[in-house]
Amino acid sequence: MRSKKSSRYYPTNLVVNLSAGAGLNTSAFSEGYIIVETNYRIMVYTDSPLKIAVVSYFSDMLYRFPNLALGMITRESIRRALMKGISTDEIIKFLRMHAHPQMRENNPVLPSTLTDQIKLWEMERERCVFADGVLYNNFLSQKDFEMLRNYASDLGVAMCSNAANKVVVVSPEGHDQVRAFWKRQKKE
Repeated sequence: MRSKKSSRYYPTNLVVNLSAGAGLNTSAFSEGYIIVETNYRIMVYTDSPLKIAVVSYFSDMLYRFPNLALGMITRESIRRALMKGISTDEIIKFLRMHAHPQMRENNPVLPSTLTDQIKLWEMERERCVFADGVLYNNFLSQKDFEMLRNYASDLGVAMCSNAANKVVVVSPEGHDQVRAFWKRQKKE
């Protein structure tokens, strides 16, 4: 898809799916034209701007020659692809489907270091989970901190705690109970 003012071409999901083999198998994409090395360098043997544009969705294109484009698969290029909605399984499937005939002689077709690293980069994005929580801090003593932390843990609402900084984070669902407990304890 291309806007009237833009000089860039943005392939639609249909074009991406067709080139990945999700739909009809067109002859333009049926031959193998991609070589990927263990150092994440990708060589695209084609002069088709569309094929190069599809590969550039998940790689950084470095050089273009008449019948060859050279690029690198990097952490950032994979992150960009993931943000655009392209999964690592789709990237790996695309690379396998369009592997050069010389690469198809290898078993496995793609270097395992490459596929493993692409999967690791995807897992990197999913390792942090954001959740709402209520922070309790500024405890007057270690005893007060431990009492509140133990109470929240017993309720199953403690999300995390740090004894060195005397900080407890509880879930919003348990906040009212923990706050009522803390008020009772402060009165005593």
